[in-house]
Amino acid sequence: MGQGKKSFLHHECWEVVKDCSRFKIIPTGPAVVLNETPLHDSPLDSPMEMESPLPHPPRPIGRKTAKAKRGSTSNNECVQFLEQIAKNTALRIERDLKREEADMSRQEAFAIQQQHA
Repeated sequence: MGQGKKSFLHHECWEVVKDCSRFKIIPTGPAVVLNETPLHDSPLDSPMEMESPLPHPPRPIGRKTAKAKRGSTSNNECVQFLEQIAKNTALRIERDLKREEADMSRQEAFAIQQQHA
């Protein structure tokens, strides 16, 4: 390997992917002329028609957009999950307070019974 030159060793791989649309070479330069005469003489083969690009398939969704979409649903799920935890905690606190009140009233009733006995 010389200065800045690299040899390509994966020819089998190229044979597989060379026909994929991603690797097609689309000419973007000026029309080829021979002796200052355009090669396409007939009006049907005008350079404008030759240079018009092939219609591209719609682009696949990007990673950032996909993550943002995924994040918005998971964010929503997180919010619902946290709200459920808050509700459960509030219910548990309320239940514990009622138990404590019931225990206190039982203890008071027991103390009153002990005093009268």
